[in-house]
Amino acid sequence: MKALIAFIGMALVIIVLIEINERIKAKKAKGERLEAKEDCQKENSEQEDCSGCGLINVCDKEEKKKTGR
Repeated sequence: MKALIAFIGMALVIIVLIEINERIKAKKAKGERLEAKEDCQKENSEQEDCSGCGLINVCDKEEKKKTGR
């Protein structure tokens, strides 16, 4: 019985650690996308178009957030 409780506890700890790791990865990826977008905007400041950098989806999502659509 104690072994079963210990096994369940260990499984819960592993699940929590996996979730924390995924959240950390998501935050890092978001920061990298923002840096890439800023670089793109600096390069294309005249055009204000991110399609040349392959970040058009990021730009579209941010435009939708700003306009509330």
